[in-house]
Amino acid sequence: METLSDAELSRQLRERAPDAHAFVFRQWVGVVRAASYRVLRSHDSVDDVVQRVFEELWRHPERYDPARGPLVQYLAMQGRSRSIDLLRSEISRTRRESADEVARDRSSAASDETGELSSWLDCLPTAEREAITLAYVGQLTYKEVALRLALPAGTVKSRIRKGLIRLRSEISNDEFGQSVTLSLDP
Repeated sequence: METLSDAELSRQLRERAPDAHAFVFRQWVGVVRAASYRVLRSHDSVDDVVQRVFEELWRHPERYDPARGPLVQYLAMQGRSRSIDLLRSEISRTRRESADEVARDRSSAASDETGELSSWLDCLPTAEREAITLAYVGQLTYKEVALRLALPAGTVKSRIRKGLIRLRSEISNDEFGQSVTLSLDP
């Protein structure tokens, strides 16, 4: 195929002339590959981008407008744009996977901690355990806990304070490997 103008190539691509696509591919595959490689720096990904650019040209030749610039420039820009899209997609996927992994780790740690907290709370008298559970696990204020338990706010604060002191003692004894049994009955 002799050298054709971009307008003539565009016309032949739109008419699906048998040799037009093959000619364009042979002529400018290197340009698209280079534009893509400058962004991706990976030969495997570059090949995917090159394939997509030329498939798009085959499917939608009307998207190229020779009045806006040379076909080679259009193809290079398509290669660069598709490469940037692929790179952004990979970064986004990696971030999502990392966030999912962190969430799974946090969830696992939280369930471990919740299990430990639950066993420590079981050592407390019922009144202290209820107040602490509503305040910290239920995320209620002292006033909300007092309303829920139908108790004065001062009583709720005292129960929570006493319970936390007992928990601190229990946790520190547990951390040092001491088996200390506290009489927690009031």
